Amino acid sequence: MSTNNNFDATFDSFTYNFTVPILKDQHLVFIETANRYVNASLSNGSSAGSSHYAVVNKITGFEEASPGLHLLSSKAIHRLGLWIDTLVASKRRQGGELSLPPLDVLIMLNAYILSPRPFLEDIRVRDLPELQAFPIKEIVTRINNGEYRPTRHDMESWMQTVKVPFDVAQIPEFVDIRCPRCAGTLRVNWEGPNGNGYGQEGFRTGCPSCPRLTVNHDALCAGKFLTDFTECQRDKNCVLKGTLLDNKGVRDDIAGGRVIVDELVKILGKASRNDLGDEFSWSMEAILDRLKNAKDTRMQTNLIRDHLRPYLNGSPFTADLIKKAFSYIDFSESFRKGGWFDGSKDEAFKVKALTAAVEDYRKFIRIVSETNKMGFVSHELDVVWHAHQLIGVQTYRSQTIELTGTLLDHLAISYSADTAGAFTSTRAINERTLTKRGPPGPWKPTLAEVDMEKIAANLHAPTVP
Repeated sequence: MSTNNNFDATFDSFTYNFTVPILKDQHLVFIETANRYVNASLSNGSSAGSSHYAVVNKITGFEEASPGLHLLSSKAIHRLGLWIDTLVASKRRQGGELSLPPLDVLIMLNAYILSPRPFLEDIRVRDLPELQAFPIKEIVTRINNGEYRPTRHDMESWMQTVKVPFDVAQIPEFVDIRCPRCAGTLRVNWEGPNGNGYGQEGFRTGCPSCPRLTVNHDALCAGKFLTDFTECQRDKNCVLKGTLLDNKGVRDDIAGGRVIVDELVKILGKASRNDLGDEFSWSMEAILDRLKNAKDTRMQTNLIRDHLRPYLNGSPFTADLIKKAFSYIDFSESFRKGGWFDGSKDEAFKVKALTAAVEDYRKFIRIVSETNKMGFVSHELDVVWHAHQLIGVQTYRSQTIELTGTLLDHLAISYSADTAGAFTSTRAINERTLTKRGPPGPWKPTLAEVDMEKIAANLHAPTVP
């Protein structure tokens, strides 16, 4: 819990980052542009009002990314990685003018920053302080009637540095990846005839130098984990992805991260990277099964998957950006379906709704501050939360630590009315917690409350007696 005794004054001092004009004229403009782009990309020329971004998982019953969104997101993640490796890592500003990447990369960058804890760890490890904030002011200058129109400088700078087409529709049908075992270059198609392309969930190919190896997403995850795991055995200051910060995100916790490494060494042994990979058939799922069934360990084996969540995606990023992209598009769809983009909601309505959302965000943060619990939020409140995160991860971190005592991570949210109806409202928390401060006012229906300390403990540290 926070020890901030002057919560309202502190909160008010931060609201310049998410005033109603900024929310309405910058963030909502980008949200609409992103939504139009994704729906247009997935509809193959049909009406953008027809959503193709989600499918229902037959096992869980929950919506998840459609094959089309999975492919679009996979390409965007790859292009984001290229941009970070070249343009950003070398020099963002050329000739004094800020160059921006393509819209698909900006959407993925937005989703990436909205994973503040893993995003912060990544930019710390890669020493990319200039990547902290989302350039929303510059972006909206390039948006006209819901269409992103990059400058000539944007496109020339991208081509000179990243060296792939600016328009994702013009990129080659193939992509070069590394074999997780021998690191040889494999040229694979984005799409395969049986859903086995690199940008599809059923990705599957072979390596001519490793005839017994099936290269799929699971193998890429295993390669990502084993690279970091073996490096952490050599370097005593190395920790695995997702374990750099302490539970609250307040300070580095190398010692805590090393506990996890040491426990994994006890279970998996100290064999070489390739020997370990061969032992587990280059399957991250097989590695997780071994860890889950371990007996003599201080780690809670039922939480192994949570401890190693960054290794459940094969990208170089700590966050699972496929899931983050789906969550963001789901978020934008809630506004489209609510009539925010088609003129159904006038300016007066938007101002009133966003003004209320800022106050709801105040109550939301205060609840976290005083109870260490939070509920899943409405999309209006969430746009305020997004705006707060996008000002810069270090600033967001320091402000949420000052307000709540913790780096407030952003959890995946569903905006389905049917789903929301199956859970409790946070109204009871709101009324119980804020009674001494006066009437709580209207509070949006949300999903079930969550204990923040338990989430942090479960995801970022093993249980040590």
